[in-house]
Amino acid sequence: MEAHKLAKVYEQEVVPGWEERFAPFLLEAFPESLPPKCQLLELGCTTGRLTREIVRRLPPQGRLIAVDDNYQLIEQARQKIAEPDRKRVFFKKEAPREVSFAAGTFDGVLGAGLEEAGRLGEILKRVSPLLRPDGFLLLGTVLQGSFQELLDIFREILEKEDLVPAQLAFDQFCRAIPDRAAALRMLTEAEFISPRVRTREVGIPFPSGLALLQSPLVRHYCLEGCLALIKDRSWREGVLAGMVRSLDTYFPGGVELTLQLGRLEATRG
Repeated sequence: MEAHKLAKVYEQEVVPGWEERFAPFLLEAFPESLPPKCQLLELGCTTGRLTREIVRRLPPQGRLIAVDDNYQLIEQARQKIAEPDRKRVFFKKEAPREVSFAAGTFDGVLGAGLEEAGRLGEILKRVSPLLRPDGFLLLGTVLQGSFQELLDIFREILEKEDLVPAQLAFDQFCRAIPDRAAALRMLTEAEFISPRVRTREVGIPFPSGLALLQSPLVRHYCLEGCLALIKDRSWREGVLAGMVRSLDTYFPGGVELTLQLGRLEATRG
């Protein structure tokens, strides 16, 4: 989804299904106390749902740097911060996998529902050196089992249409989404200590297959990545039509899409 289009629909169409589920789950594990002059980093702040909650928990002399790779979303996040607190929050345009700060800058790194689940290991290795000794990590990501209803149908259509190259690419796409064990391994490989991965399953209801496939949340976090695996664009519309038919056949009363939320907790040694 293009950046300006995403910004227009994010608050209404994406936040309720994504960040409204991830943010409370992460905040359950937010540290009870922070250093008086702590510096925290938020990855993928989007429209500021988690940003606002972090600021409320900051000590008076604490500071938060929130990054996102979409200026329009950053501006929405900025508006969520009350005027007296804006001097304690700095926004920067950067993707989570590209954050560029000096080593040992932060006391904590947080992020609700990172969209790049397939690049989780890369992101963890990127942010690990940014933490001070004993700094904490509190990160949300989807795990294996997320979007399963959609992925099963997509695989079925690829097989029916005999789109072999797309099937092979789709297998790699699915394997890139980590399970709990893989997430724990990635934390260890990124030199975090005391790693833990908490999980929670949630469902997002849709009245029909068409409604699911038209959802900005579904398209942005899953469907567009799947469709991009089909190199011949002329096939994509046919695949979508086939998915609608199959979804409505298997789920005549509507589809509840599964998300497996993962909460990664660890400390920098």
